[in-house]
Amino acid sequence: MKLYTNAASPFARKCRIVAHELKLPLEEIRTLPMQDPDFRRINPLGKIPALILDDGSVLIDSPVICEYLNDAGGGKLFPVSSVWKQDKRRWKILGLQALGDGLADAAVAWMIEGRQQPVNETMRARHMEAVTASLDALARVKFGDEVSIGEIAVACALGYLDFRMPDLDWKSSRPTLADWYAKFCEYPSVKATAPAAP
Repeated sequence: MKLYTNAASPFARKCRIVAHELKLPLEEIRTLPMQDPDFRRINPLGKIPALILDDGSVLIDSPVICEYLNDAGGGKLFPVSSVWKQDKRRWKILGLQALGDGLADAAVAWMIEGRQQPVNETMRARHMEAVTASLDALARVKFGDEVSIGEIAVACALGYLDFRMPDLDWKSSRPTLADWYAKFCEYPSVKATAPAAP
């Protein structure tokens, strides 16, 4: 399998962590979609990550890719439901993934807007409001020691904030969230996928 990624994307990092956790071999192809017009042949949306399967088919969007990798690796990172049993953590896990992805979306949009000329300060402020509100919501979550797609998505979003917004002092006002994040960052899969400049 080939994963189109870059070293800074929180969404590609989710996929890389899942593959690492499940010991799935992935060939990583680093790209910057905005600078690679040919990438739209892989993903018509022009976004990473994109996963090319061994049969040549392509999966896009990190929740889809992560769920596929979880299934391919026999993982337990996603809640399982069946006719006979419902995983009681299902909505918490999927809700955390949505909140983590939304936080990452807002942070990425804030960064991209800051590179535009002229900068639309109104839009940038809206993105920052979403970042702050998401952090406040996450500060109220009771995190355990488990590793699910929810925790992975949140950790990737927080890692992106630390990487791209180092002046955003989110930890001092949310110490419980900061403590959980520091512990989660000790997982080998999280260390191995730390964001870096593309």
